[in-house]
Amino acid sequence: MSYPYRVQRAAGWTLFAVLSGTVVPSDVAAPAQSPRPLGPGTHKVLTHPRVNGFRRSYFVHVPPLRALATPRPVILALHGAFSTARSFERETGLSELADREGFLVIYPQGIGLFDLLRHWNSGHCCGKARKMNLDDVDFVLGAVDDVALQLPVDRSRIYVMGYSNGGMLAYRIAAERSDVVAAVAAISATVGGSPSADEPEWVVSRPARPVPVLAVHGRDDESVPYAGGSTVKSRGKNSTISVARSIGLWIDADGCESQPLVERMHGGRVERKTWSACGADSEVTLYSLDGWGHDWPGGQFLEQLPQDDPLRQFAVTEIVWRFFERQRRTR
Repeated sequence: MSYPYRVQRAAGWTLFAVLSGTVVPSDVAAPAQSPRPLGPGTHKVLTHPRVNGFRRSYFVHVPPLRALATPRPVILALHGAFSTARSFERETGLSELADREGFLVIYPQGIGLFDLLRHWNSGHCCGKARKMNLDDVDFVLGAVDDVALQLPVDRSRIYVMGYSNGGMLAYRIAAERSDVVAAVAAISATVGGSPSADEPEWVVSRPARPVPVLAVHGRDDESVPYAGGSTVKSRGKNSTISVARSIGLWIDADGCESQPLVERMHGGRVERKTWSACGADSEVTLYSLDGWGHDWPGGQFLEQLPQDDPLRQFAVTEIVWRFFERQRRTR
């Protein structure tokens, strides 16, 4: 199933906020006053049309207005399965970083039941979103077009970041829309797998142009195993490809040299591999975390570690942004 967002926008949309706006189709009577520009803070936006009886939604975080004098970078932040956009905002601390650095953040919401059990169609995963074959690539990128109607967006600096099922979709968006995405960061995710024992393996398509990639993965991850294969929770019903194979796809697509720079950091708990000799000035970086599972590697999850654990200093949100800010999509 595909969403006719661009058709509807071409027919004319008016943006209004819920907590500052909602998207209302042109054939619905609008309030007499003009829509207020989105001010600083996080705002929920509803989309039209409905899909299977549901309206899709996303949140947009706007930094202080002084940062909006010129077009700003945008990070599309995709939550994991069973999570929500607001939960992901809290877990990542990305909005606080956006206020300091002056970029926009869009937090799209996966399809789900009310505000629960939300999933994305990343191709091989997950839940109802995949079974319905929802066009989440179009939905997520459509949110950028909507926000750009009210806020100055730097189209050369559109970044996608995702965790778990959201990271899988981030990879898919970067692969299918390398003409839009300036860089991608995937945490606890790979580029494909088998939805079930009876279905063939699915892997993202080769991007048409090089895309800078940052990946972060725990070696003890049981939900998206580092070495690939069946997940523990699925009881062998589905499987994912390995992190090595996933990164290999991007190394090949970006035309990188085969030998990376290898560094150990954070008391040896983190291995960083960097492939920098790639086409179109792109790069591929993989952080592998020893003794880490499927939790978001930051915020409250790291704070639960002992005070002397070197991973407490692994600020993944900051790492992602520092990677993104070096990347710009060239024509």
